[in-house]
Amino acid sequence: MCNIWNIKDDYNTQTTMQQKKNFVRSLRGFVDTDFEFHLSGGEPLMSEGVLELVNFISGEGYRTNIVTNGFLIDELMAKEIVNSKLGTLTLSLDGIRSQTHDFIRGVKGSFRRIIKAIEYLDKYRKGSKLKIAILTTIMKTNLNEILKLAKWTQRNRKIEMISFQAVTQPFCQEMDRDWFKNDKNRFLWPDDLKKVSKVMRCLKKMKASGYKIGNHQNHFLHFNEYFAEPNIFLKKIKCNLGDYEFHVDPYGKIFFCCLTEGIGNIKTDNLAVLWDSVKTQETRKEVYGCKKNCHIMINCFYEDELPFKDKPVLNKPTF
Repeated sequence: MCNIWNIKDDYNTQTTMQQKKNFVRSLRGFVDTDFEFHLSGGEPLMSEGVLELVNFISGEGYRTNIVTNGFLIDELMAKEIVNSKLGTLTLSLDGIRSQTHDFIRGVKGSFRRIIKAIEYLDKYRKGSKLKIAILTTIMKTNLNEILKLAKWTQRNRKIEMISFQAVTQPFCQEMDRDWFKNDKNRFLWPDDLKKVSKVMRCLKKMKASGYKIGNHQNHFLHFNEYFAEPNIFLKKIKCNLGDYEFHVDPYGKIFFCCLTEGIGNIKTDNLAVLWDSVKTQETRKEVYGCKKNCHIMINCFYEDELPFKDKPVLNKPTF
């Protein structure tokens, strides 16, 4: 479900560790101390020095989170992760059965590696503040296991939280409104809407009753809307990416959205200066006006609001 590994990196132009650290230092006084760095990939644990960077960021007083498939976490790496002062390790787990998760991930043994990773991390994190979380993508292949995953997490004292995302068009595919109808993606898209609705209602009730679910309870109502009419759902929401988050790629490019131009580069620019520049303001306007069907709207920047069918009718469109 992700083809980002197809990108051919030019390692000669990637930012150095010193450039990364200089950038982190440059944020002093610009962002709050509660600011959180998300280190993601691909697979971030394949990046040389990633735990050194985590330790540095933590030393600067910021929160940190790594999202990983867990495949590389053996006992030694679990110790190193704990020693890095990482705040949260989020493991991508897409099934309660090994057959389901391994099929989705495409590598046999992936499920077993995640279970062992949780054991190792829990063993060595005593005295640390490390939290272990689960991230699950809801799709056709695992729809029957979603509620079981939530219940398993609730019983598992080693895991602090599980969060859910809705499946979206895989990365590195040409943008297509009807991607979920294509034969190559059909196995991803849940087409039994009655089953989808039942699962979403149950997740909403679980959250309301105190389950360790990271999503807001009304998020599941919007997942239901999205699975019923994905393009209609996404078209009705204003994208607020650019208000309070930015991304930095391996080459230092600073950007709000991969579909827009970058606003600068950490090798040469100061983010505090860039943030309110004319170019950045123009890029924000482009983001606000974007109507492309992307994963940001349903998963990454959810804001609690009534589902569309329950919203009051207004005289003019509002965002």
